[in-house]
Amino acid sequence: MVENGGYPVIGSGGEFRRSSEYLFDGESVLFGRKGTVDKPLYVNGKFWTVDTMYYTRIDTHRLLPKFLYYWATRIPFDFYVTSTALPSMTQTDLGSAKIGVPALHEQEAISNYLDCETDEIDAFISDQEDLIALLEERRTAITAQAVTKGLNSSVPMKDSGVTWIGEVPAHWLLSTLGHHFEVVLGKMLDGAKETPVGARVLPYVRAGNIQDAGLDLSDVNEMAFTSYEAERLNLMAKDLLVVEGGSVGTVHYLDSAMDGWSFQKTVNRVRSLGSADTKYLGYLIRVFRDSGVFEVICNGSTIMHLTAEKLRALLIPVPPIDEQRSIAEFVDHETAEIDAAIADARQAIKLSKERRAAVISAAVTGKIDVRDRMARASTNKVGAESVGVA
Repeated sequence: MVENGGYPVIGSGGEFRRSSEYLFDGESVLFGRKGTVDKPLYVNGKFWTVDTMYYTRIDTHRLLPKFLYYWATRIPFDFYVTSTALPSMTQTDLGSAKIGVPALHEQEAISNYLDCETDEIDAFISDQEDLIALLEERRTAITAQAVTKGLNSSVPMKDSGVTWIGEVPAHWLLSTLGHHFEVVLGKMLDGAKETPVGARVLPYVRAGNIQDAGLDLSDVNEMAFTSYEAERLNLMAKDLLVVEGGSVGTVHYLDSAMDGWSFQKTVNRVRSLGSADTKYLGYLIRVFRDSGVFEVICNGSTIMHLTAEKLRALLIPVPPIDEQRSIAEFVDHETAEIDAAIADARQAIKLSKERRAAVISAAVTGKIDVRDRMARASTNKVGAESVGVA
């Protein structure tokens, strides 16, 4: 293995190191064997693959590698993938996938057309991703300033003594989260096949349901809760749900109660004890997450867990409760337009990816004749260049 230079070593998740040796030199289409099996890759040059990735030696007198790559993006991988904890693709199943093979000159025309079309779409997607990153940075900056410095820039300040908080208004308190909020971890998954006597089967919120864009309940699981558990692990208006494992520190504030719902052990429920506002806390926790605070307090573990104990022990700035509410209202207002712009950009990316897939599918299956399109594009290019000749 070499740190710099050398040749890419590629697994099903992509390139992950460099090597001083190579396995193959030339054009090839790579297919995932284990892990990420639904994202074929086109490579041209020297590379090495590990045992989670197949590479192909292609008879270029019959099939162009770039055409094979575009065709391969249409394979219904879900149909072939083995139903194991780690998705797998067998060589037999991969080899049995049928491909329509047009004449070489048609393959070349299709590949060239798709190169042009997908480059344009990919550039647009990249621009939208850059825009989202800038908007998220702006959102974090606005929120961080408000929740740690307040809304009045003329008040006296003091050192909080906490690196990631810095100075805070002198009249604010510094305290542990558990002093102002009740923190409860959800129920451990119950593998029992039968519902215990007196228990109720309820839908529950898990970490995967909690996203920055809101609570996504499109994929919900259920399990049995005793009467005691259902009462203890209920979800009321103004509760704050905080991801314990997975996307640690992602939060969702409940504007209204979720009657008949509960939550699972990948989620902490935070409830005010009366002296603090959960919406303000939600914005503060999001700033901590985006600043890498939880990576520090979770000891940089490969799989982080923000346990109820760690959350209770978290030092936080505590303004007077009326000021907390004013800050939360300010952040709501200031970030609403940013969130809308982020949502628009994400929707544009989604639609662009759908268009990309549709264009590829139509081209490689002959539903559009790309030869005339490429000829027209070439003519237009020559015409445009001629206009500029003195």
